[in-house]
Amino acid sequence: MNTDLHDRPAFLLFLIFGLTIVGLAAVLMLPVELPIGASFWDTYIYLDGAYRMEQGQQIYRDFHAPVGPLSYVLFGVLHGIFDTANIVLLIQWCMMLVTAPVMAVICWSAARRGTFAALALLVPYLVFSILPFNVVSWNVFPGIDGFGYYNRHGAVLLYLLVAALFFVTSRPALIIVISTVLLTLAFTKINAFAAAGLILLAAVVTRRIGLVTSVAVAAICLGLTAVLELTTGVVSAYLLSVFRIFENNTGVLFQNITFTVSMRFDVILASGLLAIYLLGLQMRGGTDLVADFDRPAVRSPSPNVLDRDWIWLGVLIVANILYESQNWGSAAFISLWPLLLVLLLARPPGKVSVRPALALLIALTALPTFTKVVHSGFRAAATSVRDTSLETPNLPQAINMSAKSLSVSGAEKSRAVMVENRNAYEHYARENILPHYWLYFDHRFQVNVLETMNEVIGAIREREAELGRRYEIIDLRDFANPIVAAMGRTPARGVAIGGDPYRAAFPLNDAEIEMLAESDLVLLPVCPVTAAREKLLADHAAAFEGFRRISLTGCFDALENPKFSDAGQGGT
Repeated sequence: MNTDLHDRPAFLLFLIFGLTIVGLAAVLMLPVELPIGASFWDTYIYLDGAYRMEQGQQIYRDFHAPVGPLSYVLFGVLHGIFDTANIVLLIQWCMMLVTAPVMAVICWSAARRGTFAALALLVPYLVFSILPFNVVSWNVFPGIDGFGYYNRHGAVLLYLLVAALFFVTSRPALIIVISTVLLTLAFTKINAFAAAGLILLAAVVTRRIGLVTSVAVAAICLGLTAVLELTTGVVSAYLLSVFRIFENNTGVLFQNITFTVSMRFDVILASGLLAIYLLGLQMRGGTDLVADFDRPAVRSPSPNVLDRDWIWLGVLIVANILYESQNWGSAAFISLWPLLLVLLLARPPGKVSVRPALALLIALTALPTFTKVVHSGFRAAATSVRDTSLETPNLPQAINMSAKSLSVSGAEKSRAVMVENRNAYEHYARENILPHYWLYFDHRFQVNVLETMNEVIGAIREREAELGRRYEIIDLRDFANPIVAAMGRTPARGVAIGGDPYRAAFPLNDAEIEMLAESDLVLLPVCPVTAAREKLLADHAAAFEGFRRISLTGCFDALENPKFSDAGQGGT
């Protein structure tokens, strides 16, 4: 076992890690343009949420969000430092403010088993932390996956948790790492926190972590949470929001699990066969690979008879299925990888080669997730060379995107079709169907969202100049509202960002109706009219009584506060 962390290979490992972080910071200083991708409008949630908090709005009181507050805080920190950096990179990398120090501690511990062990943990961490791509692609065109950031963050945090359980032997270090990961998960993605709870329950039952460690972690997490609640009240507000979302999504868990198993069947089948193979080895008198891995490093307390390789693999498979059932297509199942590395390191290379089935099943479990993400990255980079830049001068410099010329011209032509045939799209909305099934993953739709927002900002400014007024409080009845951040105005209160009306937008209470009724202007995108957009407006209609509907552009109507009714111009 290598215990000298000052040897040249270990030094080079940490040098690579440090230079990578420095390189990422350097990239954030450059005007990087990225190819727009499927569901890119999910990206705007972060700009919307961080700006609201910067303006003094309290999350879960003045506005609701579909995930925890930490993502918006970390994004806001990076955006404040690198205000012109590409928004996609800021969102994808912001969690590294927490995860990079945790990974450094894990690598420090893993390096005691040799540089290969630390490198084998570091490389997957960097790949899945850096690349903004999901495992499952929802569009044949390459591009950035502009959705599921928090799902990818949760997957990486679960990866770190499992890595710590097997590679960190120092009790103080383990307590710090688990506490950090748990708190981060709790305030980032609550169902990832639930998956972590299942993993830690297994760790307690198998005595991989002892009573002292468990009590210390609980004391730290509960203590810091209590301080946060007493000083801000955000914890109780967050939990109430989580319960409201849960009520909106009851009754679909089994359906989601079925879909998850079918979508990630390659990894689930391979890992399931690996668990059966490991069980079979032990039934034939073979030794447990986890026990063999632990033998050189004394653990206190010693794990019990339930601390078996096949049991751990089964627990991680179940935990990842439950997590992925609410996070389709992101990067789930990478938390199996530290255990796969344990299985490899438990035997000398020569003995591993004697069992080719073990090596094959490990490869079949790990490689599909890795190769799909890396392939998406290379494909997007290679094909974006001939992309067309999207000119959106009214939007923040951070939204620096490009698209295929076919998508750009198609988006422009489709806007004219949607304006001229609005009745047809309203008919689709009344029937509660989309004009085509993959609308939200269509790059033309994402280009339209971006360009029509840019256009309506110009139209608002022109109207204000013409009529001598200022719309200070602006709402957007759509998925997210980056327009107020772009204009430096005040976001309406009492709304849900990430406003999926079927999952994450709630019926308004009286206080929210009063807050939302203070809006000066409510923007209504109509290219195209969709059932979701119509439902978002209908669900909030009580706040807009007396508002007058006007036309701003071909793709944007608006509701104007009655206090501006004296002008009477531009009404429809």
